[in-house]
Amino acid sequence: MSNAIKYSKKGTVIEVKCEILGNTARVSIQDQSIGIRPNDIEKLFERYYRVDEINAKHISGFGIGLYLSAEIIQRHDGRIWVESEIGKGSTFYFSLPLT
Repeated sequence: MSNAIKYSKKGTVIEVKCEILGNTARVSIQDQSIGIRPNDIEKLFERYYRVDEINAKHISGFGIGLYLSAEIIQRHDGRIWVESEIGKGSTFYFSLPLT
């Protein structure tokens, strides 16, 4: 959620959803950010990885937030992923089993 706020322009909408799909809870956070390039998506959940984007140079961070989120979710038998389009935004998802 904090990344969605940090990487989006002021005044844009961030949509958060939680859905029950069978025996799984799926949460999504959709923003209207600068978007993420496909080659960055592959590395996004790695420890200390930061997107090297000129429009994001002013945004602080250490590259551990998404890594820690992924570790926690995976240790609970869940899944985390992102869909993104440059200039249109990103949707981050995670799912966790309910049992």
